[in-house]
Amino acid sequence: MGSNMNKKTYHISGFDCPSCSAKTEDFLSKQEEISYCHIDFSTNKMYVTFKDRILSNDELLALISKVESDPIELSEAKNNKEVSTKIFTKDMWFTLGRVVFGVLVLLLNLLVFHQFDETGWIRFAIYEFAAVVLAYDITWRVIIHIKNRQNIIDHNLLMTVAVIGATALAVIYIVEGNGEHGAHFAMEGMMVVGLFQIGEIVEDIATNRSKAAVSSAIQLRVEYANLLKDNEIIKVDPEQLSIGDVVIISAGEMIPVDGEVIEGSAYVDKSSLTGEFVPVLTDVNQNQVLAGCLVKSGFIKVKVKKKYEESAVAKIVELISSSGEKKSKADEFISKFAKFYTPIIVIAGLLVFLIGFIITQDWREFLIRGLEVLIVGCPCAIVISVPLAYFAGIGLASKKGIVIKGTNYLDEINNINKVVTDKTGTLTHGVFTIQKVVTNDDVSKEELMSSLYAAECLSTHPIAKAICHDVDVKSLAAEQEEFEEFAGYGVMTTFNGDKISAGNAAFMELCGLEITSVNETGTIVYCLKNDKYLGYVVLNDEVKKEAYQMVNLLHKENMEVILLTGDKKANAESLQKELGLDRIYSELTPEEKTLVLEKEMAGNHQNVAFVGDGINDAPSIIRSDVGFAMGAIGSDIAVQNADVVIMNDDPARVYDAVKIARIARHTAIFNISFALLVKIAVSILAIVGVVGERMIIPVIADTGLTVLLVLNSLMILYRKIRK
Repeated sequence: MGSNMNKKTYHISGFDCPSCSAKTEDFLSKQEEISYCHIDFSTNKMYVTFKDRILSNDELLALISKVESDPIELSEAKNNKEVSTKIFTKDMWFTLGRVVFGVLVLLLNLLVFHQFDETGWIRFAIYEFAAVVLAYDITWRVIIHIKNRQNIIDHNLLMTVAVIGATALAVIYIVEGNGEHGAHFAMEGMMVVGLFQIGEIVEDIATNRSKAAVSSAIQLRVEYANLLKDNEIIKVDPEQLSIGDVVIISAGEMIPVDGEVIEGSAYVDKSSLTGEFVPVLTDVNQNQVLAGCLVKSGFIKVKVKKKYEESAVAKIVELISSSGEKKSKADEFISKFAKFYTPIIVIAGLLVFLIGFIITQDWREFLIRGLEVLIVGCPCAIVISVPLAYFAGIGLASKKGIVIKGTNYLDEINNINKVVTDKTGTLTHGVFTIQKVVTNDDVSKEELMSSLYAAECLSTHPIAKAICHDVDVKSLAAEQEEFEEFAGYGVMTTFNGDKISAGNAAFMELCGLEITSVNETGTIVYCLKNDKYLGYVVLNDEVKKEAYQMVNLLHKENMEVILLTGDKKANAESLQKELGLDRIYSELTPEEKTLVLEKEMAGNHQNVAFVGDGINDAPSIIRSDVGFAMGAIGSDIAVQNADVVIMNDDPARVYDAVKIARIARHTAIFNISFALLVKIAVSILAIVGVVGERMIIPVIADTGLTVLLVLNSLMILYRKIRK
């Protein structure tokens, strides 16, 4: 594949349909200088890996011009900056102008020239001139393909043959003295290409709207940052910021980089990253902020903790913008489908003409029927709408705070029947909190807790930090004497003359206190003061409320949910009972987690997903068929190796990803089935003569159908997942 230095991403636009971009992709992939090329029609991106020498943009455009007659725009994508998608382009305005000209010609002939043109030649000439104006770009593409010895059998050829056929029939009828019939066929020829161009405009609008909607989900990049330097505010590019710099963000501005609030407070809208639309109060207490979030009200000073390229927003933009590099099975099917389908339609149209003519000797009637088969058989409805359905699925996921790294993973998500999940940070918040306080008979809660605060204030252990979470440890630490920490057991200190010990049951025994077994779920910390037993506290990791939703929703989809954790068996069993998990495996090392995962995957005919967040989960995320990572609190290595990243750490989003994948697949299957059904039905009607000489009907059956199915794919962006 070549080194990363030889891998380039380009913004590319100008293709009419996915089959055009696929043809260019195949051609570029065969060039000596290129080892890999993929063009994603839905995102206007081209991914190229060069072998030795990197070709310039002009060289690439010269190669593309050999297979693509339309003007193609190409520029290298840098710094994850997205090119905005225009809904209505200059080319579309020009085509619309030609269509308006065709409508004026139609009205002029019907209202004026029809009155005195008995021979039909005047109307024929005007109609043909309009047909040339409307069809010249379509025919030019056919000529370019012939010139470059490329496969010419595509929708451009089908339209060109249809117009030429209608023109030939018009001439024959007029020469034979039937001017009305001749003018009618000239009008049909012009209207065929006119309606085709109208359909192209509507398709482009729908496609561009879909692209714009998807792009808006990743337009997170902040254009500027207000850098505070020498008591002055300087507007700079976020990429110029360094760690330790201080920036100021006011209401209506985007947070430029990941950092921490050192002054002020504000309500921050995180929906661009997480999909959650309720603003969150952020101040020096809740001080972590992420780039790409919008300050709705208030004012904050933020110290930069990460450079822009390392920030959450930069990674998300890169992940989503490169998601089109990996093709889904549907994309691969459509690429093969277009290669075989169009030649079959051409052969079918030719056979209808030849067989009908041989049997009836009526060549005119069966020429019309053959042309109608060619028109209705155009593959645009399928080759445009199906890939668009999958990319719209990626866009909907992005709006929900789910980053799916390629349309191919939608196929893999569709086949999941087991979800194996980590515990801490995935089903639970990953933060210990005091769940219960139990004092000895003659001890108050305040005495127990103040003694625990004093004992734990100097410890860096997570349990100690959880106990002293809301306590001013600095003032307590100043009063400490003879503080000593015993790893794996507890701590001992002297505070204001009192000797205090805190730790587990084994530590209490070392201190001379016999502890009766306590039936509690969680981590228990006991406390002694001056050899007097004060009581204990129970700490546990709080279960996310979304974890209940995830398990219930996945069970409704007939999926098993299995827990792998390094926590104690008692805690795992408690969580299993609370959430209704199918199976649990406890007290596992990271290596053992991977072995258990492989055991669950063995003999399973469908896919197994793994959901995790930490570095220790990375091996399992990589090994699973589909790896999910929690993006907000997850480690960089877990996020990097996952196939799907959940930005707001909501485990129920696993279910959302499954539903989105199924919506995309069902939409694609419907589009293919409905398109083929309509095309086969109208083709049969044309062959048996029901359609008659009205070529407008096949055009509507093709172009109208394409517009309908493109809109059907576009509607995925507005679907609701959980009702």
